Amino acid sequence: MKLLTGGKDISQLIEKITWSGDTSQVSRKINFTIAQNKKDTLFPNVSIDIGDEIIMQDNEGNNIFGGIIFDADKKGSSKTVSYLAYDLLFYVNQSDVNMVFSGTPESIVTQICQKLDIPCGELAPTNGVVVKSPCFGKKAYKAIMMAYTVAARKNGTKYIPLIKNINQLCVIEKGTLCGAVMTGDYNLIDTEYKSTLQNLVNRVIITNSKGNQIKVIEDAESIQKYGLVQKVMKQSDKEDISAEAQKALVSVENSGSVSGVPNDFRAVSGYSIIVQDEVSGLYGQFYIESDTHTFTNGKAQMDLTLAFENLMDEEEIEKDTNNKKSK
Repeated sequence: MKLLTGGKDISQLIEKITWSGDTSQVSRKINFTIAQNKKDTLFPNVSIDIGDEIIMQDNEGNNIFGGIIFDADKKGSSKTVSYLAYDLLFYVNQSDVNMVFSGTPESIVTQICQKLDIPCGELAPTNGVVVKSPCFGKKAYKAIMMAYTVAARKNGTKYIPLIKNINQLCVIEKGTLCGAVMTGDYNLIDTEYKSTLQNLVNRVIITNSKGNQIKVIEDAESIQKYGLVQKVMKQSDKEDISAEAQKALVSVENSGSVSGVPNDFRAVSGYSIIVQDEVSGLYGQFYIESDTHTFTNGKAQMDLTLAFENLMDEEEIEKDTNNKKSK
């Protein structure tokens, strides 16, 4: 593994690297700490500034991560400097767009990339889904997810944006197998399988704007087995929130986590992985919700949080009230 900045390999100065991602955090990031000794003229000090580019490569020279330094924390007592860099999805998540997008999700992402001056990479096909999405002062990331949410509801495929090849904005089918396999007799060092009922909701009462009950959606089997926990949701006139109420039902939630050595760069959030550990009960295909890859003292370890269900960050398209008022 190599870490480069300004074309210079600084790997020999690195004390620790943590490369991580989370499906709820949008952009991937890298934290790294380097040794520094300004008083020793023979010590190979390196100058890294806020705004500098940082690139991580594997041992074969393939680019794994590219990002921009956002934070620098210098500690004189320990003679180290810690840095934090985000990939270009940070800019997508922070930047606003202001227009009405019309076309396929792929064409909308291409337009957004052009406006933000970010190279556009591989975009998961949506099979001709057409979207009209007014985005006035909306985050570019939200605009992308609005478009792909429409596609997901029509074709059943989940989507997630990622940065690949250092600076290319891509959209993949969320849950695609990453190619890595973790087994108890090879690379697994720890596993955890957890089930919880703490978020149980098995009946939703829908009321109108006056509070009168108009509909009940429930999971009868869950009520019989676990007891009743109900939630009240109010819908406005001419609105039907049945689908939203159905999503509010929560039964047993399963989750898992695994730790493995050696590290595998393919195992990142947004993809899925095969785990085979009969002891913990984690056996099959699981969705990576978060990942942390740690490199220190020549050793590499990955820690993954796994989900049993493939969920997408859905964003609703808001109605174009400006056009309505002008009619």
